[in-house]
Amino acid sequence: MKTKLSFLFILLTIFTYGQTPISNFDSAPMTVYAVVTSSGAVDQTASGTALTWNFTDLVADGTTTTDTYAAPTPVEITNYPGTTSVLTITDNSMAANKIFSQNTSNNISFTGAERDDLILSYTNNAFIGIFPMSYNVSNSDPVSGAFTYSNTPLGAVSGTFAGTINSSVDAYGTLNMNDLGEGAYSGNVTRLKIVQNLTLNATSPFPVTAEATQTSYFYYDNSTNNLVFRTNSFVVALLSVNETIMESFLPESTLNIKANEVALNELKIVPNPAGDLLNIQFNKNEIINSIIITDMSGRQVLSIKNSLNSISVSELKSGMYIANITTDSGVYSKKFIKK
Repeated sequence: MKTKLSFLFILLTIFTYGQTPISNFDSAPMTVYAVVTSSGAVDQTASGTALTWNFTDLVADGTTTTDTYAAPTPVEITNYPGTTSVLTITDNSMAANKIFSQNTSNNISFTGAERDDLILSYTNNAFIGIFPMSYNVSNSDPVSGAFTYSNTPLGAVSGTFAGTINSSVDAYGTLNMNDLGEGAYSGNVTRLKIVQNLTLNATSPFPVTAEATQTSYFYYDNSTNNLVFRTNSFVVALLSVNETIMESFLPESTLNIKANEVALNELKIVPNPAGDLLNIQFNKNEIINSIIITDMSGRQVLSIKNSLNSISVSELKSGMYIANITTDSGVYSKKFIKK
């Protein structure tokens, strides 16, 4: 009887903390994150099963970021060969970071990265894994390429790099995060850890060799597979570089996406980010009665009552907005970015 009870307990533990494979590396498009700090310690050292992460003292610093995806431009394909997708992380001051990747039959690799102070171009792409990725799956891959990094005491440093990238689905359990303005989060997650150990061989402004480590953690909700928390640290001791960025998703943005999944599949706003014109496309016949655009604080900035599928947004300031589109069959809401 004791053996049966122990076996039953094991089964209950598995179902309670059941791990769900990470089906896709990317976040959900248009997910909004708050850049956060912590008044305590965000301890990510433990790995294993049935863990509990209580990140309940997070403090938003006022910066939000939004993930959008696009196909690479011809110039980007030239700079980062093999790229099939470009993730642009845009903050509320319209500063943009880009991550370039290659997806070949769900084999995901990094091909490059760009931000205002750092450019990485992989000549030997950084393999992350074959998705879906399950707990205890790990990969190690040699990487190499060219870099430029300007945020150092020496000014801009450039040259080549070589090293390894190691990725693993190293943990799963329960993640708890405090309310950052759109509700607290508590859910079962699976974690992907990526570590790049690189040797930077700078040739400019003068020859120098430095060891660099980049460590990233990605927490994916088991029920939605959306990326709900991510951290990235970059350390180059010789150049006195030690930075960490943490981002927590804002639940309302993702919950709205899930609640209106059918509607969002029927509606597209292109281009996004938008320039002067916003084009509204439906996968079925819809008659548009009105379009009301609000900023992220809910303030109405544009209202169109005519049946138009293309409207001018040239007068809007750069930033994120919500288009609320009323048709004969209902109201659709869609976030977009104005360049």
